[in-house]
Amino acid sequence: MTTREAACHCGQLRLEVQGEPFVVSICHCLDCQRRTGSAFGIQAGFRAEQLTISGRFHDFTRVSDEADRKPHAFHFCPECGSQVFYTEPDEPALVVVSVGSFADPEFPAPTESGYTHRRHQWLTLPASLQTPGAELWDPIRPLYLAGKYPEAAARGRELLDAHPDLGLLFYNTACCESLAGQPDEAVAHLARAIELWDGCRGLAQEDSDFDPLRGDPGFVELVHG
Repeated sequence: MTTREAACHCGQLRLEVQGEPFVVSICHCLDCQRRTGSAFGIQAGFRAEQLTISGRFHDFTRVSDEADRKPHAFHFCPECGSQVFYTEPDEPALVVVSVGSFADPEFPAPTESGYTHRRHQWLTLPASLQTPGAELWDPIRPLYLAGKYPEAAARGRELLDAHPDLGLLFYNTACCESLAGQPDEAVAHLARAIELWDGCRGLAQEDSDFDPLRGDPGFVELVHG
């Protein structure tokens, strides 16, 4: 299993992370621009049990201006001020780490891009970046984080009926089906995701959500064939 370390600028606050993120996203919203001092924020979502946190941190909590009014607690080093990760009090199983804190140019590429209407006009996104569908999955993500994989998979299949051309939805549904013990469905939906989404095959090779399928001949042929 892959082990990575994220840290603040001075190294006082550190996170040891086991395994792969379940999502890597770019956000172009103005708040992320202010938060990072850059043109966008880039962050990776993990389950809480994947992380070990050492060092001190202070918090700043902001309530989203989205319809859900969800609070986000941003955690930063009191020594150097680096914002390293954030959590959501309503979703204790979720930890989101700033990708730059890993200082790893080989870190997995983003698969989602949000608030693209705020994107700086000079910034060109890669063609493989999946922008449609991310917001559709948001209501299902809490089920995934809570380990309710059969329910999350069923909800995902409902989305696929309505949105048959969104590779991200096929991929996320396949992840839930794999964890729910539904290998045939998972392989079929992953195959469709690979058809729709360039780079999806490489992501599946490292994604721990597919660990239950590592010995499945159909999965092996699909991902490594």
